Amino acid sequence: MSARNLTNKKELPYIPLGPFQWRIPGIHYRIEKVEFFQGIILGATALSSIPYMTDCLGLPYELAWSCVIIEVFLYMLHGWLGDPVVPGWITPTLPFTLVFLEGFEQGPERIQALIAVQLLVAFLFIFMGITKLADRFVRLVPASVKGGILLAAPITVIQGQLAEDSQLMIAPVATLVGTFLLAFLSFSPFCEKKRKTIKILDVMAKYGNLFPYLLAMLIGILLKELSYPELELGTIIRIPDFGEIFNTVSFFAVGVPSLSVFLKAIPLALICYVLAFGDFVTSETLVKEAQESRDDEYIDFNSSRSNLISGLRNLILGIFAPFPPLSGPLWVGMTVSVAMRYREGEKAMKSLIGGMSSFRMATFLSVILIPIVSFMKPIMGVGSAITLLFQAYVCARIGMEYCKSNTDKSIAGVMAAVLAFKGSGWALLVGILMNLALSNMDFQKKKLGVPTTEELEAIDQERDGKIKELTCQKSLDV
Repeated sequence: MSARNLTNKKELPYIPLGPFQWRIPGIHYRIEKVEFFQGIILGATALSSIPYMTDCLGLPYELAWSCVIIEVFLYMLHGWLGDPVVPGWITPTLPFTLVFLEGFEQGPERIQALIAVQLLVAFLFIFMGITKLADRFVRLVPASVKGGILLAAPITVIQGQLAEDSQLMIAPVATLVGTFLLAFLSFSPFCEKKRKTIKILDVMAKYGNLFPYLLAMLIGILLKELSYPELELGTIIRIPDFGEIFNTVSFFAVGVPSLSVFLKAIPLALICYVLAFGDFVTSETLVKEAQESRDDEYIDFNSSRSNLISGLRNLILGIFAPFPPLSGPLWVGMTVSVAMRYREGEKAMKSLIGGMSSFRMATFLSVILIPIVSFMKPIMGVGSAITLLFQAYVCARIGMEYCKSNTDKSIAGVMAAVLAFKGSGWALLVGILMNLALSNMDFQKKKLGVPTTEELEAIDQERDGKIKELTCQKSLDV
């Protein structure tokens, strides 16, 4: 799009606040009703993080719920401070974080370890946001190492879910039904093709995790794998117990993590940032596509701003309410959903940031409404298992895509096994040493005249383009 066309577009008004653009809901942008309604419904999916805190950190249910409320409140910072996305967790890193935490005794020691990880991740986000070195840093990481990191997720997840007391063993049918439905709605070519003609498929796919969770709940109740939901109608709003949070899980209650804990957490924090970086690239692409579809609004996406806000969220949580899934810059599925409706025109959605922000404000309202939370309580454990199993599938899929050569695949496979069984520090060391020994780093490939990762990616993109062109032509011929 030309610079002239961009200057003709009107940007939403805002209050300058350093690198941020502060916008007040209802004043600088309108509340979008459709996104707000979706947020009320889908906000309950955030509650699937409660079992990670009750089971892994040993927190009481009510305290874990309070921590989730704070985490969901911080989502709203993105829309308020000028980042036109629906933020989420750093979901691919969740299996690694849980394995890392299991190396520490449950209680204050394990909470300290999580604090160390979250503060280091916060530092990386903020540092990269200020220096704008993120792209250069991630490019230095070989494709085989990125692939190895992602391929380790299925190993760690399946290993954990096959344990005797896991949700998969406790409620196997409910968990597997929910996982398979989520995978079908997300990746099945049949579903993608039939969404245009089968309305129920289109609705189910748009609502992401919701229908898989509800179907898992229904199956689980019918088979007596899950208890019946109990709708609480007394007190309506849940106010977080800030005193209990401060005195139990905060940085001030458990103490400062030791230097050795911070050192152990460094490899995991680096892995978290490498995986989160992909979300910034995805965000920029989605916003650019939305921008090109409308001629009435200028949308300012700034990856440095997004880094800073993500870092701020992790910093606040690391100090007051450490959160195992960590705070990431993007919930891909919901960002795509909002962006698609924005592309329908000004009548459908006035502004992109209004749609994104409306959704996240509604999710906050959803997790403090006691009737909604009480209804979803039986599915929380199974919901967390569905999230992990689905993420394992996604990580395997993306990890394979990173590996462009047989050498990449070999290194990634070995590294994945080391990461799953020996931890992130050993895995990174093995991955880097194997790349150096096998001359698989890009600077080595250039000297040897071997195609680099970027060149192989360009070849893949050209091939994919030809395949799509042939597929389209075949469909027209039919």
